[in-house]
Amino acid sequence: MTLRLLLGLGALLLVAVGPSSASQLLSGSYGPLSLAVGSDGSVHGVFAERRVGNGTPEAPQFGCLFLLEGRMEGGSARVVTWFPGDAERIGGELRLGVEPSLRLEENHGGCLMTTGDMRDEPYDLLLDEERNDWIGAGLVTAERAVLRPEPVDAPGRTRPYLVRFDPVAVLARHLGWVRVEYLEAADRRVTGWLREDDVALSAPPRR
Repeated sequence: MTLRLLLGLGALLLVAVGPSSASQLLSGSYGPLSLAVGSDGSVHGVFAERRVGNGTPEAPQFGCLFLLEGRMEGGSARVVTWFPGDAERIGGELRLGVEPSLRLEENHGGCLMTTGDMRDEPYDLLLDEERNDWIGAGLVTAERAVLRPEPVDAPGRTRPYLVRFDPVAVLARHLGWVRVEYLEAADRRVTGWLREDDVALSAPPRR
């Protein structure tokens, strides 16, 4: 009887711990790192932190900017990171769960002047906002990318726009267009459709 009781309690503990661990693999904003975690364990993100320095808020002097992708196994993932247009790929390890962190094999250009070292010390992450509607992330590559209310080119009044290296979360994709949310809007959510050619993406392939 005692053995059966202990086995029963063990099964209950396994049931309780399993979902809790999975629930820690959350999509959302981890400070400057925005992540979309898929149901298959795929992870896509963008890291964006900029400092004015001798520049201006519209054109900061320093920036730590890169895209990220990988696949979660348990609470961690081997990831590949890159800056749009560069051939170099920098690997690293992303950990989610109780103590989220990101560690890279090398620092991206500009990161030592903004975020700090991510090679010798893991960069601690803190979940600021959970977002289950993100499917990917990106960086704007066009000088000026107009946000449209629908995925079509249509004449009309002046539209809001994003500029090169603005970070976005991807909400949807449709025939050469991506619906995005601008990640640096201070007081409200700014969303719209961009031409896919105007954005460097870390996102699952279209089906």
